[in-house]
Amino acid sequence: MSLPVDLFVGIATAIYTVVGAVIGVRLLRLAHRTRGFPELALGLGECLLAGLVPPLFAVVQLAGNETAVRAASFGGHLAYTLGSAVMILFTWRVFRERELWARLLALAMVTAIVAAGALAMSRAFLVPEIAALREPQTAGFVLMEWISVVGFLWTALEAFHLHARLRKQAALGLADPVVVNRILLWGAVGIAGLLAAGAPLWAVSTGHNTMVHNPTRLLCALGTLVSSFFIQLAFLPPQRYLRWVRAGRSS
Repeated sequence: MSLPVDLFVGIATAIYTVVGAVIGVRLLRLAHRTRGFPELALGLGECLLAGLVPPLFAVVQLAGNETAVRAASFGGHLAYTLGSAVMILFTWRVFRERELWARLLALAMVTAIVAAGALAMSRAFLVPEIAALREPQTAGFVLMEWISVVGFLWTALEAFHLHARLRKQAALGLADPVVVNRILLWGAVGIAGLLAAGAPLWAVSTGHNTMVHNPTRLLCALGTLVSSFFIQLAFLPPQRYLRWVRAGRSS
């Protein structure tokens, strides 16, 4: 490992955590008012996957207390499982709620990630040495990453497909350009998530240790940083950006 890479990874992770937590809480507050499922799912997903998973996994790697490591390992995998599940359900409900194939796909993916998560969480109690808990690429977690990759790919494809249709409607004044742009940004978030989740799988398939392989660490950090940038534009956009979108320059 090198100091510049460590610094970049640390900054990207911190930004991802803060941005995700802020937006997640904001969406949960919105869901409390609207009782809407999309806001609830996105809020939970951001709070869990961005706000909780990185700090908890950092505790697993850095803490010296055995109880803290085991608790953080269990909590991190629980947050990853629940966050991934609600994001899968979000994609199904928002984009393909009436499609039987999408319902079955979402059900299969949620079932698989819950099973994989249970396997990963059980290690917090069953593994005798905490050093083994610091190994990130266990069988359960690798399966969770594969499901995440499929989930990010699905949501990106659905977002880009919907954006193409709404873009035509916006040109006729039949769709809000801000909403159209938000769908495009959400597709970009999916691609960034695909990069962040897929890089460790690529590293494992080529025999690299994801904890020390700098190209993998850089790709993961870049994916989280890009995701943070696009999700902030989608849900906490500056007024200048909104004026630019409404002027029709974003599509």
